[in-house]
Amino acid sequence: MPSPEIERISQLLKDDVSVEGIRKIREGLIKQKSTVEYQLNKQSKARFQDAQSCLQLMTQAQRNMKSLKEDLRKVDGLSKENRSSIKRYDVINDATRLHELMENTLTIHQKIIQYNDFLNQLEMLLDHELSQDTLESGCPNLLKIHYMITTARDFHDQMTVLASISSSDVQTTMSKVFQRVPGCVEKFNRLLRDITYDIIEAVRTENQSLLIRLFKVIHLEECEDIKIVATRNIIKAQEIELESKRFRKISNKVSSLDIDHIKNLEYPTPMGIATEINKGTIQTRTLPRGYKNVFFTTIKKAIQEMFTEVRNEYSGDKKFEVLNNLDWVFNELIVVRDHVTPLGPAHWKLFDRYFEFYYDEVHKLITELVESEPETIVILDILDYDKNFQSVLKKDFGFTKDNIKSIIGDTEKEQLLSDYLTLILNKMREWIGNLEKTEIIIFTERSSPPHIDSDSWLFLDGTKTCFQMFNQQVEVAAGSGQAKILVGVVERFCNLLISRQEIWVKTINDQLEKCIDFNHRFEESPESFTKENGFPGGLVEYLVAVANDQMKAADYAVAISQKYGSYVSKVHERTITAQIEKTLDGFAYVAKCATSGICQLIFDDLRSPYAEIFDKSWYGGNQTQQIASTIQEYLNDIKDQMNPFIFFSLVETAVEETLLRYVQCLKYDHSIKNKGNKFLDCIRRDFKIFYQVFVEYVPAEEKVMIDDKFKFAEYFIDLCCDTLDTLLDSWKLCLDTYWDCPLSLLQHILKSRKDVDKSDMKRILAQAEVIQTNPQRIAQLKSIDVPATFICRF
Repeated sequence: MPSPEIERISQLLKDDVSVEGIRKIREGLIKQKSTVEYQLNKQSKARFQDAQSCLQLMTQAQRNMKSLKEDLRKVDGLSKENRSSIKRYDVINDATRLHELMENTLTIHQKIIQYNDFLNQLEMLLDHELSQDTLESGCPNLLKIHYMITTARDFHDQMTVLASISSSDVQTTMSKVFQRVPGCVEKFNRLLRDITYDIIEAVRTENQSLLIRLFKVIHLEECEDIKIVATRNIIKAQEIELESKRFRKISNKVSSLDIDHIKNLEYPTPMGIATEINKGTIQTRTLPRGYKNVFFTTIKKAIQEMFTEVRNEYSGDKKFEVLNNLDWVFNELIVVRDHVTPLGPAHWKLFDRYFEFYYDEVHKLITELVESEPETIVILDILDYDKNFQSVLKKDFGFTKDNIKSIIGDTEKEQLLSDYLTLILNKMREWIGNLEKTEIIIFTERSSPPHIDSDSWLFLDGTKTCFQMFNQQVEVAAGSGQAKILVGVVERFCNLLISRQEIWVKTINDQLEKCIDFNHRFEESPESFTKENGFPGGLVEYLVAVANDQMKAADYAVAISQKYGSYVSKVHERTITAQIEKTLDGFAYVAKCATSGICQLIFDDLRSPYAEIFDKSWYGGNQTQQIASTIQEYLNDIKDQMNPFIFFSLVETAVEETLLRYVQCLKYDHSIKNKGNKFLDCIRRDFKIFYQVFVEYVPAEEKVMIDDKFKFAEYFIDLCCDTLDTLLDSWKLCLDTYWDCPLSLLQHILKSRKDVDKSDMKRILAQAEVIQTNPQRIAQLKSIDVPATFICRF
C-alpha cells in the first residue's frame, strides 16, 4: 500500500473514535476500494485489448522481419558471392566513386599522352592505303583503320563534351590535343569514297571481300548512329522532365510560356551528355556521323560523273547517238542486283537505290535531248527508247505494270507530242516579242493620247492584238483533235502572257521612277529643261489605259477558257482553267501596279502640304483641304476614263495612301499638343475632310470599304490623345483590327507627344511589344492566315 494511505489509517486509529465510527470508516474504505477496483478492472480490460492489438502487430512485424531478414540474407549472400561484406557502404561507395574518377582521369591522361603516337600509327596506315589502288591492294587494313579512327573520334567526341563544361584552359588544351583529328577523318573519308566509287568494279575484279568489309563498316556506323540518337533522345526527355519539375517547384504548375521556353532550349545539354559519359552510359560517339547517307550520296555522285563523261563523249552533232549506246546502264544494274545487293544488309535495298540513281540520270539525259528541240526522226527514237526501257525493266528485272516508270516523264512526253507545233509556237513568240517592243515604245514616248472606246474608257491597241494571236493559235490547236496539243498551246501562250505582264510591271515602275525624278529636278530648276530634254507627259492617262487593258485582257482570257475548255476532257479542262487563272492573277497585279502608280504621282504632287501636317502652321492652315482638293481633281478626271471596277481599286489605294502618308508625317518630329484638345480638333477636322472626299466616289453598297479604312483614323486619334493609363488598351484594340501595325508607329506617336517623357515611352513601348509579340496571338494569326493591312507599310 502507498505510504500516504498507511499514514491516513494510522491517523484514524490514533483518533478517539467509537466502534460505530470505525464501522463507518470501514464502510467508506470498502466503497473506495470497490470504486478503485472497478476503475482498475475497466482500465485493465482496455489495456489488455491494447496489449493484444500490440501483440498482434508485433507478431505481424516479426513475420515481416523474418521475411525481410530472409530477403536481406539472400542479398547478403549474393553480395558475399561477389565481394566481401561492407560495413560502411556509403563511405566506401563514395570512396569507390572517387577512385573510379581518379582511375578515369588517369586513363584519360594516359590516352592523351599516347594519343599523338596513336594518330601517327593511324595516319601511317591511311597514307599507305591511299597511296595504292584499292582494287589491286584489296585494302586489307580497312577494318583496322576503321577501328582506330572510331576509337580516336570517340575519345575526341567525349573529351570535347567534357571540355565544354570545363574551363577555357581545358578547352584550349583539348583543341591542341585533337587538332590532327579532322585531317585523319578526311583521309578516312577519302578512302571510303575511293572504295565506294569502285563498288561495281570490285565485283568485276572478284574483290567481294573488300565490299563485305566496306558494308560492314557502313553498317556498324549506321548502328552506332541509331544508338547515339536514341541515347540523346532519352537524355533529352530526362532533361526536359527535370526542367519541367523545376518550373513546377517554382510556380506549382507549368504554364504554356514555360513549355515554350523549355522546348526552345537546346537538348540534350553538354552537361547532360557529360553526366552520361561519366556514368558510362555513353562509351563511344556523342553525335551521329551519318556515314550511311555519305555512302549513298557518294554512289549517286559516282553515277552522275559517269553520265558527265557520257555527255562529253556524245556532244555537239553526236548528242542524239547516245540513245543507241545506253545498254551499259542495264548491265550495271544487273551486276548490282546479282552481285552487290546480296553482300549488303537487306534493309538497305541496294538495288532500289542504285536503280533510283541511274533512273534519275538517264531521265535527265533524255530530258536534255527533248529540250534541244530534236527533229521528227529523233523524237521517234526517243519514244522508242522509252518503250524499250520499260520492256527491259519488265522482262529482265521483273518490274510490274504498277511500278514501271517512263524514262521520259509525262511532261516531256507531252512536249514530244506537241513538238510538231514548235515552229508555229516559235513564230508566236516572235510576234508577241515584236508586239511588246512596239507597245512599250508607244507607252514610253506617249507622243499621242491613248484611244477611247465606246464607253469613253482609255485603252491601247496591244492587248486586243495580242489576244487575236492567242485566239488564232488556240483555234488551230483545237482543230488538230489532240487534247494535249491544245493544252500545250494554252500553257505556252499563258506563259508568254505572264512574261508580258512582268515586262509591263517593270516598264510602269521604270517610268514612274523617271517621272518623279524629273518632277523633282524640274521643281528645283525649271529653266534648265527644254522640250527636247524634258520628260513626256500623259503618264497618268497611259496608266489609266493600261489598267483598263488588264480588265479587257482578263475578259478575253476567260472567254477562251470557257470556249475551248469544253473541247477536252474534264482533266484537261481543269488544266486549261488553271493556266488561265494564273494569267488572271497577273492581269490583276499589273492593274494594281498601274493604279498604285497613279497614286504615287498624285501624292508626289502633295509632298509640300504633307510636310506641313502637324507643324505650327497646320493648326490654323488649309493643308488638308489642299490635299483633298488635289486628290479630288485627279479622281474627277480619271473617273469617266476608267473601268468602274478598276476605279474602285484606285479609290481604295488612294484612301490607304492618304491615311498612310498622313500618319507618316510623324517623321518630321512635330510636337503633338493635347492641351485644350487643339490637336484633337484639328485631326478630326482632317479625317472628316478626307472621308467626305472619298465617300463620293464609291457606291453606297461599297461604302463599307471607306469605313473600314477610316477605322484606323479612330485608333490613331486614340493613340495620340488618350491618357497614358488607357493608351495600351487603345493599342490592343488597334492590333485587333490592324494586326500588323508596326511598333514604330506607336514609338513615333509617343516621341511626338509632349506629355510623354523618355521613361514613360520606354515603359509603354516595352509593354506594347509584349502585347504585339504574344505567342498565343501570333499562333492565332498564323492559323487564320490573315492578309497584310496597309498600315504595315508605315
